[in-house]
Amino acid sequence: MRSIKIIFTVFLFSSPALLKAQNRPDVGIAAEIGLPSGNFSNLSAIGLGASVKADLPVAENFAITLNAGFMNFFGRRNQLLNVQDLTYIPAKAGLKYQLSESFYAEGQLGTALPLHKYQKTLFVWSPGIGNQFKLSGENKLDLGIRYEGWTGKNNVVGLNKTNTKGFVGIRFAYIFGL
Repeated sequence: MRSIKIIFTVFLFSSPALLKAQNRPDVGIAAEIGLPSGNFSNLSAIGLGASVKADLPVAENFAITLNAGFMNFFGRRNQLLNVQDLTYIPAKAGLKYQLSESFYAEGQLGTALPLHKYQKTLFVWSPGIGNQFKLSGENKLDLGIRYEGWTGKNNVVGLNKTNTKGFVGIRFAYIFGL
């Protein structure tokens, strides 16, 4: 809940800057793939999802990003192990910097809200890079790659240890130039 308040506050205070920006916002819909790394790969082999992201320009090369989506990491299953799917709604806000006309770097912070009652809300952090390819008119194709970490307390009773579920995220988006 605290992360949602932070995202709302950032958006509220950035509104005057958005009105001054001469560039128009971009909104995109995307398909996402998550490739778990480290110990997280013991729980899941792949994650699939979808997201909606808005880039709200505040200066010539800077934009505030707002991102919300759905992500499901399929739990590993075999004779000894039956891991429940990890299904979350990640909501993030961040900053994006255009390094060139089409290449960018960005960082986002937010929260991952669980869809299963036994899972916990997690803190999300995500640095990444990407490239946008112009299509007809103002529309673009966006290919991004990032490392994303979901940090929170263990679900195991008796363990009061924080851990991070990390993965490499690949995002294929269609951007609507507004």
